[in-house]
Amino acid sequence: MGITPKSSIIIKVVRRVIKALLITIVAISAVNLIYLSRQMMKELKSELDLVTVLSAKKVESWSGGLEDLTQNLADSFAGLKEPDEETVRGILDSYIVHHPNLFFLYVATEDGKMVMARGVQYAEGVDPRERVWYKDAKAAGHTIFTDPYLSATRSDVVLATAATPIYVGTKMVGVVGADADVNTINEYMNSLEFRDGAYGFLIDTEGDIIAHKNPDYKPTLEKVTNVKDVMPELVSIVQKPGSGLVSGVDYNGEEMLYSTARLEGSKWTIGLAYPKKNFLRMLDRGLRICVFTAIFCVILAALDISAAVRKMLKPIEKINPVLDGLIKGDFSVDLEFTNEEDELGMLQSTMALIIRRLREIIQEHKHVLGEMEKGNLVVEDIETLPGELNDISISVNSIKESFNDIISDIQFSAINLQSFAMGVNETSNLEEMKMIFEELSAEANVLMEKTSKFITMPEEAKNNFEETGDYSEDE
Repeated sequence: MGITPKSSIIIKVVRRVIKALLITIVAISAVNLIYLSRQMMKELKSELDLVTVLSAKKVESWSGGLEDLTQNLADSFAGLKEPDEETVRGILDSYIVHHPNLFFLYVATEDGKMVMARGVQYAEGVDPRERVWYKDAKAAGHTIFTDPYLSATRSDVVLATAATPIYVGTKMVGVVGADADVNTINEYMNSLEFRDGAYGFLIDTEGDIIAHKNPDYKPTLEKVTNVKDVMPELVSIVQKPGSGLVSGVDYNGEEMLYSTARLEGSKWTIGLAYPKKNFLRMLDRGLRICVFTAIFCVILAALDISAAVRKMLKPIEKINPVLDGLIKGDFSVDLEFTNEEDELGMLQSTMALIIRRLREIIQEHKHVLGEMEKGNLVVEDIETLPGELNDISISVNSIKESFNDIISDIQFSAINLQSFAMGVNETSNLEEMKMIFEELSAEANVLMEKTSKFITMPEEAKNNFEETGDYSEDE
């Protein structure tokens, strides 16, 4: 019966090994994918945190410029003994020339007076000391940055103010304020460059959105947008900036990853939105690389294992044709010995020894039986063989010995018969002749007894012969 592909050892081994490899690779790939996704998320978090912090530094640099401006003005006014309105306005005008993006620049005093750059007139009936920027700066005793609020001078503008108290000695005499409107802040935020579709936004201390890519979120006279109303996922990282990444759906329905950082001066929160699809694309690329590597490794392993198994099974390939010859009775083909020390190499060497020994045994038996066929019953006995093979040697040697005894007795009986025949010819005494025939009968009985164990004719023919003296089985 031939070997089918399904029964081939190579196919079986390769199939088993490939299954084991696939299970192993799938398990390792799953673990690597989990580890890869976590590592990529950790690296992405570090990258986004870094970009967010750098963006925060840029915004702080911009807001810090306003704070430095008000601090310098406060220091200048503190050095004046009794400045009049014209002197204050002149100083304000000289500063605002170099800061065209400022909406308003002004000084408010403890007696309720208000002087503004560019000749702008402050709103009538409004006490500057009751404004948030004045009260916060006075309470803090140092430069502060306010959340956006509605301007008293221009009721159609939303402003954010950097304010510094003016001290003469230890006495506060007024506050210097510099205003930036939210449009300017939005323009500045939009001018920051982010790659891969990311963008930044600003949130004030109350959670209200100051600047955002979506113009609908920009604070206006009619409304302000709180982050908890439009992006509730961000509440945790707005309250605790830099604590991690959160995932949420953006205003345009796109899944985003968000990172936040705190601005030191204003205590505002800057946020960075990063498209999640970019992360998934990187993860997908990593997964594809893992799958390709796994398939490549499986193919290499299958080829290597096939070659290794073929090499290991070479003894079997050599043994099978010899065994086929043995089945057909052909003992002429020798099986070579091998230097391989593995189990199959030992099997080949053992089979070679068995075939060589069987050939020797067959040749020895053939020689002994051939000599017996020629009539040589004194040929040497077959030597003792190992195990059950020795029964064959014992049987052949026993047959040779039995034939030797029988032939010797026949030869002896023939000599006696010849002597008896001569004695019969020389005597006419009936008693002597009777004795001779009795001796011949006894001799014949002895020979019959020795040969009775041999079957030389069918049982029916033998019985017929004993009854009629005819060898034929038919009557």
